[in-house]
Amino acid sequence: MQFEELDVGYSAEAIRDYVTDAVAAKGTRRQPRFYAVGGSHLFGFADADSDVDVRGVHVVPAEEYAYLREPDPEVTVNMHGTTDGFEAYADCDLRSDELKHFGSLLVDANFNVVELVLEAPVVMNGMPLEVDALRALVREFLPMNVPHSYLGMAKSNYYKHLDPDKAEGYDPSAKRFLYVYRGLLGAQYVLDNEDVEANVRALADAVDAGDPALVDELVALKRDAAVDHVPDVLEERARDAILSGFNALDPLPPVDKHGYRDAIDDWMRKVRA
Repeated sequence: MQFEELDVGYSAEAIRDYVTDAVAAKGTRRQPRFYAVGGSHLFGFADADSDVDVRGVHVVPAEEYAYLREPDPEVTVNMHGTTDGFEAYADCDLRSDELKHFGSLLVDANFNVVELVLEAPVVMNGMPLEVDALRALVREFLPMNVPHSYLGMAKSNYYKHLDPDKAEGYDPSAKRFLYVYRGLLGAQYVLDNEDVEANVRALADAVDAGDPALVDELVALKRDAAVDHVPDVLEERARDAILSGFNALDPLPPVDKHGYRDAIDDWMRKVRA
C-alpha cells in the first residue's frame, strides 16, 4: 500500500514537516531517516476516530555513544496526550527510534518493526538503498521468532481484554477481536510464506483458517459509531474463529537467527557511516 492510498487527514508533506520539527529539534544532532504509517491504517481497520501512527528511525553521530549520557533511545510525540507545540498534529502519534534501539528491535524480530519495514506505507525515506537492503535481509532470515511474537500478542490481548472471567480490562469490542484474530492469522502467514502481511482482510483471505466474512463484519462494526458493542451472535462467531485459528496454527519451529545479529550490525554500520 502507498501512503497516497490512505485517508489520514494529513498530507505527506505535512507529516514530513512534523517529523523533522519533532526529531531534528534545535540543539540536537538527530537526523530523521525513514518513517511509515502503522497502527490501524496498516492493519486495515482504521475508522474516523483512529489516530495516525507514524513510526521510524533517526540517526545520531556515533561519537555520542562515547559519553556517560547516551542518546535517548526514542523520541515520542503525542503518544500520551498532546505534546506542547504539536497541537496541529494532535491526531498524529510519532515514535522515532534511534538507530541502535531500532537495530535491537530488529534483532528481537519484533513483529511491529518487521511490519514497519516490510509492509507499512512510507511517508519519508532518506535512505532508499539501505531500506531495500534491510527488507531483503529480514526476508532472508524469516520466520525467526516472528510467529512467536504474533502469537504472544494474540494471547496477551485475549486474556487481558476478551476473557469473560476477568472483569478488569474486559472489553469484547470489535477492535479487540480484530487485534487477536490478526495476531493468530499473522503467525500462520509467516509460517506459510516466510513473509509478513499486516492487513487483517488480506490475512483472512490468504490463511486457510481465515474467515474473510467475519473480518468484514467486525471492521464494519468498528467503523459504525452508532454501535458500541458486538452483538452476541457475532461475538460467538469471533470467539469460535479465534479458537479455530489457535487450534489450526502449525507448531512453531525452533528459532534460528544464526548470522542475523551480525547482518543487522553490518547494516547499521552502513547506515551510520
